[in-house]
Amino acid sequence: MLRTNWRSAAAAAALLGACTSDPGGEGADCKAKADCTDGLNCLDGKCTKLGDEGAPGNTTPWCAALGELAGEWTFDTTVIGAKDLGARGINGHYQLGVTVADCKAQAHVTKTGHDKTVYSQTKIQHSDAPLIESKRIAGAAEVTVALKDKPTHTFTFVVREGRLFGFWQSSGAEWERGGMSGFLRGSKSGEPLTDVEDFLAQPCEIACLTQCDVVRREADATLDDAGLSACMAGCGTGQSLPCPVKPEFPPALRLAVEGPAASSAEACTKIAAALGSGPVECNEEPLVGAKPVARKLEGKPLGGSFEQAKLVQVGFVGVTGYKGSLYLLLQTKAGWYWTAAIADLGIAVLGGASLTVTNLDLLARDLLPGLAGREVVVDVGVETSTSTVAANEVETNETDRTVVCSGGDPPTCVIVTSHWSARRALIKRKGDDPAKHPGLFDDEGEVHLSFLPEGRISVSTSTAGEAKRRPEDLELIGIYAWPASP
Repeated sequence: MLRTNWRSAAAAAALLGACTSDPGGEGADCKAKADCTDGLNCLDGKCTKLGDEGAPGNTTPWCAALGELAGEWTFDTTVIGAKDLGARGINGHYQLGVTVADCKAQAHVTKTGHDKTVYSQTKIQHSDAPLIESKRIAGAAEVTVALKDKPTHTFTFVVREGRLFGFWQSSGAEWERGGMSGFLRGSKSGEPLTDVEDFLAQPCEIACLTQCDVVRREADATLDDAGLSACMAGCGTGQSLPCPVKPEFPPALRLAVEGPAASSAEACTKIAAALGSGPVECNEEPLVGAKPVARKLEGKPLGGSFEQAKLVQVGFVGVTGYKGSLYLLLQTKAGWYWTAAIADLGIAVLGGASLTVTNLDLLARDLLPGLAGREVVVDVGVETSTSTVAANEVETNETDRTVVCSGGDPPTCVIVTSHWSARRALIKRKGDDPAKHPGLFDDEGEVHLSFLPEGRISVSTSTAGEAKRRPEDLELIGIYAWPASP
């Protein structure tokens, strides 16, 4: 019975096929290519004329996006996130060539310089790599290039109305070294290059990735996944749903500011008064290593936010040792302001202790939009060491701090311990067994500070490699609005 029914069904199908209409033209309903006239294929139930590539996939949104990207472009990148705030705002200059065939694309990327630096022919960097569909933005193209014979950058490209937009991050060893990311903007070769700094022109999806500090916070496992998802979903409905900011700025991130005083000398006197009695010195050339250095900014580099900024070491030598700290002085039209201590430089005379300022930088950077002038950035590193000769042990602590101050009366300042390490080791390893010293340890950690568009600050902390998270660092994690003046 089953065999008879099968044969009857086959015969009925053959008869039905003999009665079908002629192949349909473009737009006609179809189930197979045979249902369409020559030159047409059956795609999504309709007879469709294919492009020159001759494959159905070439009409998908992804293939269409590659078609828009094909050709020659010039584009600039800007640094938004980085381990070193000194890199913030640096622009890289690039050329992009994209060839597309059979819904596959190859990118040729050339880096020609950065900021005002134009590379010579021997310094220009090139890389070829295939484009793939972005994992973060549907229909966007992604490419990882090796501009120094190893992975250096991952670019995500989006074309809107003939203009190039996108997102980028450093890759591989470059990411471990600098942790850089940001957005990009470009034009077809031969057309005027649009200002990369105009963040408001970026597509919604690029804005989400930037404002959520995606690259840094993914690496640190501190990303607000719900906030990012809501932001990206809002892009599809025309809504603006940036990653939410935490309502309260952590008090531990604030650096107190006092003043004003009529002069920097008066500011030093007021600082000294809080240190106690003694012949207090206000030193404008603190020792970095064994070399005295002056760190001072004034005039044009500050762009009008301050008239002057300088670092001073205020302290005195007493019976038990040196008592003093590093301070930032800021001059506005109202007078001189001074911060609370940035780094404690006190050291005891006895006890096998030593202290060294390992680095000291004072910079002006554009970090916050809508404020007059540029922000002042301080980076200071201090290493302390205490030896216990009888136990054959030495304890070393290294601390790097970053301070950022915006203009105003009074100025507003934030501070973060960007890197710390603490280790206890043997003074002499030969002839001693570390197993006999249970108190030995070696710990370190990092806190990353990113300044995002529209006045947002992102704070995260890494667990990469051997890095650890201290409880006090974990309490700082979040995205915040720049704090208002006290």
